[in-house]
Amino acid sequence: MKKKIRLTTLLLTLALLLPGCAGQAAAFESPVSSPLPEAWELRAAVASDLHLDPDNTNKNGAALSAAGYNMELVDALLWDAREQGAAFILLTGDLVNGGRPYRHEALAEKLRQAEDGGLPVYVLPGNHDLAPVGQEGFAAYYADFGYDEAFSRDEASLSYCVLREDAALLMMDMGGYSAEAIDLPGAGKRRNNEAFLSEKTLRWAETMLQEAQKRKLPVLCAGHFNLLSEESRNPEADGYHVENGERFASLLQQYKVPLFLSGHTHVRAVYRERGLTEQVTEYLLSYPTGYSILDLTADKLRCLPRRVDVGAWARQSGRQDPVLLDYAAWQQEQLRSYADENVQYMSRRNPIGKREQEQAAVFFYTVMDAFWRGELYDRREEMKALPGYEPFFRCAEGYAYGWWLKELLDNVSPLLKGYTLGLS
Repeated sequence: MKKKIRLTTLLLTLALLLPGCAGQAAAFESPVSSPLPEAWELRAAVASDLHLDPDNTNKNGAALSAAGYNMELVDALLWDAREQGAAFILLTGDLVNGGRPYRHEALAEKLRQAEDGGLPVYVLPGNHDLAPVGQEGFAAYYADFGYDEAFSRDEASLSYCVLREDAALLMMDMGGYSAEAIDLPGAGKRRNNEAFLSEKTLRWAETMLQEAQKRKLPVLCAGHFNLLSEESRNPEADGYHVENGERFASLLQQYKVPLFLSGHTHVRAVYRERGLTEQVTEYLLSYPTGYSILDLTADKLRCLPRRVDVGAWARQSGRQDPVLLDYAAWQQEQLRSYADENVQYMSRRNPIGKREQEQAAVFFYTVMDAFWRGELYDRREEMKALPGYEPFFRCAEGYAYGWWLKELLDNVSPLLKGYTLGLS
């Protein structure tokens, strides 16, 4: 494929394929605008794109993949967040892999167990969650996970605001699901399935920001779709663009909300624009089985990307499956196999020698590993000096991977390492 592909679109495709990887990405810090007691502190967690699917439990043979462990990985996530001392966890959409009632019921049971164990949960819908249950059905399934304790709910969407003693949670429903699933009395009908924030919802959100400001509460704001990415700003980017997204970003900037939490693209990313930082949390079932820990104090907000410790969860829960017990090592081996298989495939069109294939596969694996660890910016020259650099690009000529790795090595951002924002 010689046509140039948008990097985010390509990475979404890759994230559906790639297994997980050991290692933690770097952290970044963002200022908190509300005045709080000097000793005040809060730890929260955020995860996205769980895609829970009770039908997918295949753990046999060549078809074995992380998706076959989706039920276990959700349990491991919730356990790990509690073990890390999170006061609550935000789940930013695509909770299930298609919104069938029994899938929502299965997830709600897991969330109920988490809350019984001391971890409050707050959820949002994504584009995979509402058909066929509809808006009102979704709110009923997750009444105990945000909707019933909301200070206010938007009549035009599934957005809601919870005013806790430690933070205001502004949870934004950004649409993108089937227009036929819109059934709230105040929502009105739409002719398409695009992501959007209505005029009513924008006005409601501003009243919530004013209420949080009056109470001097820091705001944690979340939605499923991205606000600051190139694709979210492009009306032609089907599945990514958010109608009125730029206006909502400006509203957050106006009220000095430092951080917006999102998902959807399945790839961890960080964007920054005029005092607003967006943290995109990755797909749970691929690289790197990750979520984020948020540490708030009176003068800063620190985001700590974290990998779920599946092995520790498996041991404490008495699991016997060797994959779960040494999940990180299994994922690493899956990545190595993935690199080998793709180099062999590309070499059929662009033949290179056997030794060169081995070197190209090592190069491919090492670059992807460094990228997902957040180390690629510092290791660019090391990657370019690997023996497999030149053979890889010969065999990858005409394939998307050839363009993608060249783009990464030439233009990778130092923001992948993390960064610190000073107080405004």
